[in-house]
Amino acid sequence: MTAPGISELTGLRSSKPSWYAEYRHTADKLTRALGSLDHIAQVLSATGRGADALCRAVVDATAEHLGAAWVVLALGEQALPLARPRLVARGPSGDPVHELAELPGGVRRAVAGALAAGVVEPWQDADGAVVVPLVVDDGSTGALVAWVGPRSPASPADLAILRIVANQSAVALLSDHLLAGSEALRRQTEQLYAEAEQRARDLAERHRQLAEAERRLDDAARREAVDVERHRIARELHDSVAQHVLSAGMTIEWCRPEVEHHREVHERLGHAKALTREAVERLRGAIHALSSDHDDPGLPTLLARLPAEHPELAVAVRVEGRPVELTAAVVEAMSKIAAECLFNVSRHAGATRCTVRLAHRPGELRLSVSDDGHGSPETLRRALREDAGQHRGLVNMASRAREVGAVLTIARARMGGVRVEVRLPLEVGGG
Repeated sequence: MTAPGISELTGLRSSKPSWYAEYRHTADKLTRALGSLDHIAQVLSATGRGADALCRAVVDATAEHLGAAWVVLALGEQALPLARPRLVARGPSGDPVHELAELPGGVRRAVAGALAAGVVEPWQDADGAVVVPLVVDDGSTGALVAWVGPRSPASPADLAILRIVANQSAVALLSDHLLAGSEALRRQTEQLYAEAEQRARDLAERHRQLAEAERRLDDAARREAVDVERHRIARELHDSVAQHVLSAGMTIEWCRPEVEHHREVHERLGHAKALTREAVERLRGAIHALSSDHDDPGLPTLLARLPAEHPELAVAVRVEGRPVELTAAVVEAMSKIAAECLFNVSRHAGATRCTVRLAHRPGELRLSVSDDGHGSPETLRRALREDAGQHRGLVNMASRAREVGAVLTIARARMGGVRVEVRLPLEVGGG
């Protein structure tokens, strides 16, 4: 943009400029002032484009205003460390220069002296370098240096205009420094927040692991207590109950020949002898199971052992879904319920086939025992509601289910007999 001349603004023309020397001098000063205002406007218009664009505009405007061969805008080494750019320069060709080492020796010395001076007022040195400090909070942070030569002194008006554009660049560099500091603080805050979140996740995981270890220790303590009690019961059964049952069987065997003439009594004693023999076998099996030292085999393994205990039945054991970890109490309750069901089927249902199904469902564990016997679901449900003494085993199964939070139901089986089903809600990922 070319500033309009005074002749254009005033409309005056003269073919004899020598007659109007004072007029021409005043016209030149006004033209120069208009050019200065235009340079200031150019600088102000670059404010919104950031500190780099504004500093370049200041250097260009200074070079054009003073006709300087070299113009340098530089920050002190310790001033506004986060601000950019640190140095903007322009040489005679108008090309930008970004490094202090690329400046001529005289210009470089003038810039170094200006940055080291530490004053806040503009001046012009003996070599013709015009220096305008960049002032922030009443202190010098850098300098605008224009190399015009000793024969071109800068007027007070020139210094005033350069102070305006220099202060504008100082404000822009201060804003850039503060913005960079805020951005660095934001990144540091985000990093600290991410680290805090990670530590919180680590603590939560360690807490979960600690809770899991505590649960396992509790389970181990319970298993140890159960093992001690189990061995005690096994000794008691072997030393007391089994001996009494054997003695009863021997007594029955001794009495049978004495009543051969009484057929009904003889048959009943024979039946009683068979019952005592079966009782002894069951006691031996129970004593062996109670005395065996082994790790928890898991519910599917315990269910798979049941068919061997009932050779009189065709027992099928089916496990569906992916097995999950269960507590010792749940494993014991489920296995006892299945064993009691098979015992009842064998003794009372008149069945030939039986199916034990363990189904792992999302959020639920199902155990069912179905048979093809002649049992009545309605009768069993009524007996369960009335807590009938002759169905003590059924009541015990319902009680075991409740103790672990499960629900026991009785329905007609597809095989034709009775189906006893236990449903246990599970937490996600475990029992």
